[in-house]
Amino acid sequence: MKLSHSYSAIKLYENCPYRYFRQRIAKDVVDEGGEASKHGERIHEYLEHRLKSNKMLPQEIAHYEPLCKSVEDIAESGELFIEHELVLTENLTATGWWESDAWLRSKLDILVINGDLAVVMDWKTGKRNADQFQMRLFAAQVFKHFPDVQKVKTSLVWLKTMEMDTETYYRTEVNELWADIMKRIQRIYTSLNHDNWPTKPSGLCRFCPARHDCDDARV
Repeated sequence: MKLSHSYSAIKLYENCPYRYFRQRIAKDVVDEGGEASKHGERIHEYLEHRLKSNKMLPQEIAHYEPLCKSVEDIAESGELFIEHELVLTENLTATGWWESDAWLRSKLDILVINGDLAVVMDWKTGKRNADQFQMRLFAAQVFKHFPDVQKVKTSLVWLKTMEMDTETYYRTEVNELWADIMKRIQRIYTSLNHDNWPTKPSGLCRFCPARHDCDDARV
């Protein structure tokens, strides 16, 4: 079976292999998302429209205008990409989002390329939980797609509190970054090869679309 990967898919597996199986292998349940995820999607769309077309933000989120202005200031001497798709084949070469050989997909809320420096920002509308694996994955992909970039500065931007978790990655670390990514992906293939998808009960069970017929669901 041909698999494709992304940060969200890898985390889905790590949070619960059984849920991953139901959503991405058997495909007999669909995560329709709750109000929190729909709210997050709306905020992302507003920020995207503001930065792409300078469209005014709705009054409810007008307080994000200084954030948008700071992104424009960062990009003033570089090139700004918004909701930018980075896709690699299994051989880690660039391809398109919908191509048949798409193996690893990432969509970056903000990417600025300025010479040998890249800046990556990801909007977060939920509770602060600084999982830097997402940023390590994004940095690794930026290094593949932009060979002149030597340094990637990343920020998780927590929109509720306007706090940020920042990290900087260097091209000299790229082998280490990919080793971690591949190790995580290999666990998924191991489950696939052995048809072994254990449950992993947690507080996330109440959001799982397979919770109603999972004997181990913690609901």
